[in-house]
Amino acid sequence: MRRPSISYIMAGAILLLLFGFSSMSYQQQSLIPFLTNHIPLGWVYAFSFVSFHYEVPISVAALGPAAFLEFFIRKGMHAGLFFILGTSLVHVLRLRGYRPVPAAFFAATTAMTVGVFDEFHQQLTGGRTPLVGDVLIDGSGAVFGIVLYTAIRLFIKADRIVKTEYLQSS
Repeated sequence: MRRPSISYIMAGAILLLLFGFSSMSYQQQSLIPFLTNHIPLGWVYAFSFVSFHYEVPISVAALGPAAFLEFFIRKGMHAGLFFILGTSLVHVLRLRGYRPVPAAFFAATTAMTVGVFDEFHQQLTGGRTPLVGDVLIDGSGAVFGIVLYTAIRLFIKADRIVKTEYLQSS
């Protein structure tokens, strides 16, 4: 029996994490108590110039330093998890013989679909709000991972070709 690739395991783990996190209410996963009690937050006021609207006004003045920092941690986790998911999906597809562009396209659309389902699942969970912006953050993280993976893989392949040609001409 063949052992599954680490990419399969990573993609599955990300899907389970997403399902688990979107099953929790905001209060169950809030980082504000931890940040308030364990992290000195005075430095966050240096970002008082940052202000924008994302369902609610986002600024240190509007949210306070702990909630402001939590907002960026949570959105960073969205992007980071989907970066790993997109990279894992494109790697699995490349291992299965898909060419770079179809693999990248299929991985990106799959990751975006997972993002949509994640937000739909949040809608069914009490105390959560599904946001189109979160799907865009998810998709951006996945696409960034896919593009980076594909570029690195193509660079490595081109480097091997150049080295092989150089050795043959010597």
